[in-house]
Amino acid sequence: MLQESDAGRLIKRVLMFRDGGWDEAVLKRTQLCLLDSLASFSGGLVLPHFKQSAAGMLRSLSGTGADPELSPFLIAYLYGQAAIAMDFDDSFYGHPGGPIVATLLAVGVERKLTLDQVLRGIAAGYEAHGILCGASDPTPEHAALVRSVGNLDTVAASIGAACALGYDAKDVDRLIGVAVAHTVIPYTAKWYERPVPSMKNNVGWIAAGAVLAIHLAEEGQTGATSPLQGNNGLWRMIGSDRWGLDDRLFEQKTAVLRTGFKRFPGCWWTQPYLKSFATLLERLEPGDNVKKVVVSATPDIEKFCVEALLGTADVAFSLPAMFRCQMEGIDPGPQWVLAEKSMPAPKIEYRKETSCRIQVFTTSDRILSIPVNSNSIVDAAEHGLSEEEVIAKFRNLTDGDVRRAGELCLLDERSRDIEPTELYHAVIQRLADLTI
Repeated sequence: MLQESDAGRLIKRVLMFRDGGWDEAVLKRTQLCLLDSLASFSGGLVLPHFKQSAAGMLRSLSGTGADPELSPFLIAYLYGQAAIAMDFDDSFYGHPGGPIVATLLAVGVERKLTLDQVLRGIAAGYEAHGILCGASDPTPEHAALVRSVGNLDTVAASIGAACALGYDAKDVDRLIGVAVAHTVIPYTAKWYERPVPSMKNNVGWIAAGAVLAIHLAEEGQTGATSPLQGNNGLWRMIGSDRWGLDDRLFEQKTAVLRTGFKRFPGCWWTQPYLKSFATLLERLEPGDNVKKVVVSATPDIEKFCVEALLGTADVAFSLPAMFRCQMEGIDPGPQWVLAEKSMPAPKIEYRKETSCRIQVFTTSDRILSIPVNSNSIVDAAEHGLSEEEVIAKFRNLTDGDVRRAGELCLLDERSRDIEPTELYHAVIQRLADLTI
């Protein structure tokens, strides 16, 4: 008897989301993944580096003097780039929400999918993302040299869309080969180069590639054979040094239950430092101010202590800039531009240590100190926002039709069985405004 391929095992796992019954906890968490993505998308629309991406893509697709139509490909690209712009989107082996939700909404608009189908596709996409990332996770020694983020998500997002569309196992298998052929290699984001490039993780192209893979596969296009396993599988193409699709990856909690939602705009690895600094700010006496901040941390955090900024994309990866935002009460979004200005800022000192902590030296010669605990990328849920905090984040960053449509998706159980036309219209309208 032939051994089941790695692609076959993955497909069997994700197809449980296609038409099986919902676990209530998984359903609720999937809805939160959608809301968190919509919040990040809405906040990212106004940032200068997103507008650069949008202008470039619109110009590329428009032809001379013509307005581009919002095709599924363009919807996926624009949504994905906006969702990653603040680096406020979820974390779990990277950022699954941006590309997966972008792809599902683009395909949902095109095929008039019900909300239930969209949610099933999101859950399936996250599951594929988690399994693929876990199987190809490089050794620490290799990861310290080169590590990419997002290279597996064209495949994961296309698998999610396939589940939403009701594909059978054979069609999903062929689609994976096509998606591999349209995966962005070798770059989506290097782990983590400073300064951060304006296009960040290039989530737009990841999502657009998934939509393109769906369309090509449905036209009969074929792609890479045996795309996952073997010495020339996708894991090697993306720069990892190992592959192991073993049983442990299928015995863990469902991926959406291990996804973390960010409290602050910024890299997942800086979240505990930002949280600890916020706690120290609350301990300041009235009239006392921060004079110096000492960040004691392992070497992987030093790159986040760089003072110089080349643009708003770099703000989310600079602890000095984010500390400044926290001190000045600057909310994520358009006011980030203020963090590039020469506002008074405390001196930030990095010290290489095995244990992590933040010390604040104040103008009244007090020293405040707090330990910093590291986050996990394998099970990030416990390190992120609660359900109530995700909903508050969504309401803070969205308004108008997007907020109303998102709350309907969460609160009205009957809405799952119908096409979420209000949500589709709200997203399309925000993107259409970019062409004006």
